[in-house]
Amino acid sequence: MFLKRKISVLATIALISSSLLVGCSSTGGSSSNGGGEVTSEEVLANKNARNAIAMAIDKQALCDVILNNGSIASDTFTPSNLAFDNGKDYAEYTKGKGVTYDEEKAKEAWAKAKEEVGFDTVTLELLTFDHDSGKRTGEFIQAELSDALEGLNVEVKNLPFKQKLAEETAGNFDLAYSGWGADYPDPLTFLQTMQTGNQFSKQTGYNSDEFNKLVDEATKAETTTEAYEKYAQAEELMLSDGFLAPIQQKGRTYLEKPYVSGIINYSWGADYDYRYADVDKPEKVLNIDITSDIPTMDPSKATDVSSFTVMNNTMEGLTRIDKDGKVEPGVAQSWEVSEDGLTWTFKLRKDSKWSNGDPVTAKDFEYSWKRTLNPDTASEYGYIMNDIVGAAEAADKGSENVGVKAVDDYTLEVKLNRKVSYFPELVSFQVFFPQNQKFVEAQGDKYGTTADTQIYNGPFTLTNWKVEDQYTMEKNPNYWNKDIIKLDTINTKVVKETSASVNLYEDGQIDRCLLDSDFVDKYKDSKEVHNYGQASTFFLQVNGGRGASK
Repeated sequence: MFLKRKISVLATIALISSSLLVGCSSTGGSSSNGGGEVTSEEVLANKNARNAIAMAIDKQALCDVILNNGSIASDTFTPSNLAFDNGKDYAEYTKGKGVTYDEEKAKEAWAKAKEEVGFDTVTLELLTFDHDSGKRTGEFIQAELSDALEGLNVEVKNLPFKQKLAEETAGNFDLAYSGWGADYPDPLTFLQTMQTGNQFSKQTGYNSDEFNKLVDEATKAETTTEAYEKYAQAEELMLSDGFLAPIQQKGRTYLEKPYVSGIINYSWGADYDYRYADVDKPEKVLNIDITSDIPTMDPSKATDVSSFTVMNNTMEGLTRIDKDGKVEPGVAQSWEVSEDGLTWTFKLRKDSKWSNGDPVTAKDFEYSWKRTLNPDTASEYGYIMNDIVGAAEAADKGSENVGVKAVDDYTLEVKLNRKVSYFPELVSFQVFFPQNQKFVEAQGDKYGTTADTQIYNGPFTLTNWKVEDQYTMEKNPNYWNKDIIKLDTINTKVVKETSASVNLYEDGQIDRCLLDSDFVDKYKDSKEVHNYGQASTFFLQVNGGRGASK
């Protein structure tokens, strides 16, 4: 049965790929055959149409046939193995409350949408990544939707990562294959993105007062159990509205040379940490590849894991996360919290320096966080700071009243609206990294766009950044903990085809590479194959906010 399914899926993809149309207008275009003229916006504004799309994709087949890398079919937005209530996974609270693959129900919902909107055929544009895995996934989704939903034509548009992010931010898509990784170990890191005004809410046009209320109530709950129950209600409601359709929880299978050791694979936050990485060679050089370039090195403007991973290795926040996922000191050598849980005081080490020799001070943190919250910065990620007093109101009232204050050069005080037990983990995230005001203002609009328009306070510094080609990180002699760093250089090459990546690995030009379904079976018995799971979910964004009705 599985073999037949695999052959069928691949045959369908091949058939559609042979006549693939790419790069239509930002509205996705529309057509009608007896049902009246309608636009893609009008179709996606219909709840039945959105739900039909969400139910029409065979996620398990995608994971088994196309990905084959340890990814798990997912019906919910928040992944498993992220947040726990006395040992109980939050995923237990959302079990049975997500969006399940059901082709028959998808067809029924699609038929209702046709009747309600008044159309026979429509063309929707699917935005995805331009690396081979993104292309194949896009073609699979295209085949699934076109096969299940009569009269639906899906056109795939493959873009470089940075350009794709820009199109999503502007809302220039009908459907977008996207991913989101946890920034800290709590369901809020996912659900907050769909609250009105936040990232995916803005991009899809989702605006639900009831959802917003449930999430807010969860953040104010007295117990974790009560909070998780509210979060689960909110997630069920949001998924039933159909603006976001979960597909899979991310897994990774990769090859790594036997002489490589010590790379930390994170399940949440940045992907990798190279502080303890080593190569058993005279020259301490690690060569790796990546599927997409760095969109930005500005902590206030980054929204993607590629940027966050490079920042995590070239910069440092108040805290860091160790190999076991536990919080440890970073620039802050110690911290304490008040009895009511609302005031955190961080004591900074005096030997943390920027790569230009300036000391890293509490003022760098205060400036950075307020810059992120300043509406003139146009940060997509400012909402992650909403637990800080005055942060949520900064867009209207300004950032000067935000509850972060440099008491002196090496003492930072933060005041919160509510108790946040994971606050030390939260501030390890890259959006909370410090920024040197003098340097930022001197760079102007160029800040964070090249290796030379950023300064670094982490284990490595970024050098030789060639856009869409390669970049290099080198050991930072000014890093306070430089003695633990074993590598001198990390060379990273942008490679968008897995076959090319594997060839580079086999030729000894890179020391580590990710595998997709074409290569997992080939190397399954190799001692150089490794796997790990991530608290990341891939999904379809369904842009339902541009139409006249819902």
